Amino acid sequence: MLSAVRFQEELRRVARSLARVPIGDPLAAAVRKITQNPAFTQSRLLARILTALTYQMGEFRRAEISAFDSDTLAMVITLMDAHAAGTSPREEWTSAVDAAKAALLGVQ
Repeated sequence: MLSAVRFQEELRRVARSLARVPIGDPLAAAVRKITQNPAFTQSRLLARILTALTYQMGEFRRAEISAFDSDTLAMVITLMDAHAAGTSPREEWTSAVDAAKAALLGVQ
């Protein structure tokens, strides 16, 4: 198991070779992706990453990185960069986590 921080390091390592398309609001894009397809593995993992970034907690398996297609992996890296830069207030992050959790609960 990897901590949330170590998992982010691994995500960055894997994504180094990817071309990244600019995403205007990565937080909104992540929530949109989760709510559009909450049953998808990528969506569930993206919600966990969103929670880990927001609350600085969580554990992941290295193999989970392979669940992302290249576009979603690029989105995750952009989301991590946005979190590190502090471009969105904490309230937006917690609202995004709440929206993601609500979407996932609708699938269960």
